[in-house]
Amino acid sequence: MPEEMSLRRGRGRPPGPPVDPARRREELLDAAERAIRVSGRPDVGLADIASAAGLTRSAVYAVFSDRSAVMEALARRHADIILRRLAAIVNGVTDPAEQTRAAIDILARWFDDEPALARALTGRLDRPAATDDGLIVGTVADILRDGFIRRGGDPASAEPWAHALVGAVATTVGWWAQTRTMSREQIVDHLFLLVWAGFSGVGRPLP
Repeated sequence: MPEEMSLRRGRGRPPGPPVDPARRREELLDAAERAIRVSGRPDVGLADIASAAGLTRSAVYAVFSDRSAVMEALARRHADIILRRLAAIVNGVTDPAEQTRAAIDILARWFDDEPALARALTGRLDRPAATDDGLIVGTVADILRDGFIRRGGDPASAEPWAHALVGAVATTVGWWAQTRTMSREQIVDHLFLLVWAGFSGVGRPLP
């Protein structure tokens, strides 16, 4: 009997090569994106993500502590994408008006291209984090701050305006994605005019 048990263990499948944590992490984030896009639901769970990845939930837990950790990492991934696009605007366009409109267009384009992910991640993309050195709102604030300074205004206005702008784009594009009453270019124009008109009041004391 001991000999028979030994033979059975010997026929077992040998363990595979060790899993690279960074690669597995990216695979799970890819799977989370697929699950959200296919279902159209912002509340996909770890079971959905594991199924999309062809793995067990324990494999997901080996990389992420819970669903919130997956969503935070996914938000960071897409924040980085948007930030790279915004950085290109800051480095390639010097006119504040053009910078502002281009920044609005970049945000609107992402919300338009990724409606399901936008619903799932919006609250995480614009939430401040002490350890976040590349926050979307922070980059938008830098663009606005430059515009305020050039118009002789108070640059301290940039941060609340940036939060308002990101929120306005998210809300407006969310509405537009369902109604499609005008083109995205027109939506961007309306948002830009709203923001740019506000620059005329910069530097004036509040009543």
